[in-house]
Amino acid sequence: MTTDGEMSEKIGTVYLVGAGPGDPGLITLRGYELLQSCDAVVYDDLAAYELVAATPPHVERYYVGKRAGKHSRLQNETSKMLVMLVKRGLNVVRLKGGDPLVFARGGEEATYLKQAGVPYEIIPGVTAMTAVAAGTGIPLTDRRESAWVLMATGHEATSASLPVPWEEIARLKGGTVAIYMGVGRLSVIVEKLIAGGADPDISAAVVVNAYTGAQRIVRANLHKLPEQCIEQKVESPALVIIGNVVDLMEKLSWMTAGTLAGKRILVTRPREEASEICRKLRFHGGEPIPLPTIEIIPEVNRSDWEQVERIFGEKSWIIFTSKSGVTHFFDGLFMRGYDIRALGEFKVAAIGPGTADRLMQFGLKADLMPEISTVAELASKMVKAGDLIGKSGIRVRGNLSDDILEKTMENAGARVCPLTVYRTRTADWEPHWLKVVKESPPDYITFTSGSTVEGFVSIIGKEAAVDIAANSTVVSIGPSTTEVAESFGIKVDVEAVEHTLDGLVEAMVKYVISTTQPA
Repeated sequence: MTTDGEMSEKIGTVYLVGAGPGDPGLITLRGYELLQSCDAVVYDDLAAYELVAATPPHVERYYVGKRAGKHSRLQNETSKMLVMLVKRGLNVVRLKGGDPLVFARGGEEATYLKQAGVPYEIIPGVTAMTAVAAGTGIPLTDRRESAWVLMATGHEATSASLPVPWEEIARLKGGTVAIYMGVGRLSVIVEKLIAGGADPDISAAVVVNAYTGAQRIVRANLHKLPEQCIEQKVESPALVIIGNVVDLMEKLSWMTAGTLAGKRILVTRPREEASEICRKLRFHGGEPIPLPTIEIIPEVNRSDWEQVERIFGEKSWIIFTSKSGVTHFFDGLFMRGYDIRALGEFKVAAIGPGTADRLMQFGLKADLMPEISTVAELASKMVKAGDLIGKSGIRVRGNLSDDILEKTMENAGARVCPLTVYRTRTADWEPHWLKVVKESPPDYITFTSGSTVEGFVSIIGKEAAVDIAANSTVVSIGPSTTEVAESFGIKVDVEAVEHTLDGLVEAMVKYVISTTQPA
């Protein structure tokens, strides 16, 4: 890959990809595969954070979002950026909310690329209109109520935009009108429709944050809809649906608000481990903001492995104190030509249920696990478990792990071989991510290890981290993580009883219920 600004003999391709609205699961398989294999992603404001944050570490990321008239870049600048990136030899995903060719300026960008001689492909996406229909139970067409659908933009952004003939649309009967970007001018639009002959009492709805846990519906007769939106402080992103089909929502709606509905939740786990907790949070209606504060990369320490190999065949202990340690240990074991039979004589210790579950994925059951998931408690339990004099042990660890366990076991007479299998480092945040978190602190911040706390403080800065945390509800997976957070002056509001992802989410749900129920 060439460095920034250099041209390459090999030209790349631009993929105009529709991310869909709301739930990241609405992206097509083709779109997701391209995100995982591209060299750069240029993304909009409405593309789900999960999709961008889940791209591999080598992917260059560029934010070019637009919302409510605030543009990080002009459209022409974005198009020029795409050309510049492909001329460096990069394959670029241009990630757009919804569908690239439905009110997303995909046509303008494709025209620019065509004129520049740049190869491109267009990958469709679920557009906001169909997501609203699915998420609310408002069918766009129904042979009893609607024989046609009309899409229109409510946001005539520039003098170059074609006007929408609202008066002519008003004279059409027996169909459904879907208005994108119409909240800001809703009063004017409704006035024109009624002046053109639309029934002022026809059913209408505005759907905010469609197909997400934060989905909200404002429903009223057409002439009352603008007033209702003002009273309920409706903001974009929102889509307006007008037609008799809105009445069918009462019978067909299926999406219910979860306990965490509308809650923005910062997920600080490493990129490759964030999807699991995001799914769990979305199940309860939460809106995850997965911005990893740490990166975990494999570490191959030959001298450590050589010491470990000498112990194979002995009746020894092997101790795992993290899920990452389990994964990278087995990667290293298999790379060295061994399989699980090499551990046949070992007893296995795990720090907690999450680590034990990861071991079971490799067919290995933990023989020992403390009730409290801390290294100190694990070390104490191992000493109590039996005579360690003359015994060997392998401590699978990362580069930042402390040596409490090793010292405790050695004081009890054991010989411990530390095996470093991964390295933790602070992740890099996009300037846009930093701006979002600082200007609009999330409702909840989740920490699943002490290193995620340390990464958060390193990225944000200690003073800002404490301030942001004070304006959020901080949730910790267990006492070790809480201890690290509090050492920085970050107050932990909720600590999981069971030190697993399920336990953390359960603790959040119970906290929300306890703080929202009337006394």
